[in-house]
Parts: sequence; structure tokens; C-alpha cells
Amino acid sequence: HQPAAKYSSEMYEILVQGQLDSLWEQWFEGMTLSSVENGESGVACTLISGQVADQPALHGLLIKIRDLNLKLISVRRVKPDRNISEEIKIDLQKE
Repeated sequence: HQPAAKYSSEMYEILVQGQLDSLWEQWFEGMTLSSVENGESGVACTLISGQVADQPALHGLLIKIRDLNLKLISVRRVKPDRNISEEIKIDLQKE
């Protein structure tokens, strides 16, 4: 068993199905909410993006999404130094 690695805040993009207006930003602790269209399905979605302090904070955001009964499409950690997203969960729509 290895000790947990020290975690520094990182930028994440969380895509959910459905549209949330900017009034929900406060509920998502200052994350930015943007309306987007899922290119694969054409369904209206919300992109929740911003700095996440640590893993427990990320899990807290995912719990809020679950509690709102929103369909989670993807979670991506964004590497700002390379302007590349590392997809850590994909195709959550497949059933």
C-alpha cells in the first residue's frame, strides 16, 4: 500500500447532459458553466470547468451532479501548460 500522492489544484472540465444557467455557478463553488452541444449526439449539454482543489473536492462536485440527477458524459483534467485535455472518463453515455 503506497501513501496517497500530494495533490495540487488542477483544472477540470466536466460535461453533463442538460443545460444549467449561470445561477448554478455558486452551487458549483465558483466553477464556470457554459452551454455547449455534444458533437456526438447533438444534445444540449453544460460544461462545468475550473480549478479543483483536490480529489475530495472533485468527488464533491461529482456527488452534486449525481444529486441533481444530471447525466454525466465526461470528466477531463486539463493540462494548462500544453493546452491539451487528458480524458479520464469517457463515453459514460454507453449503456
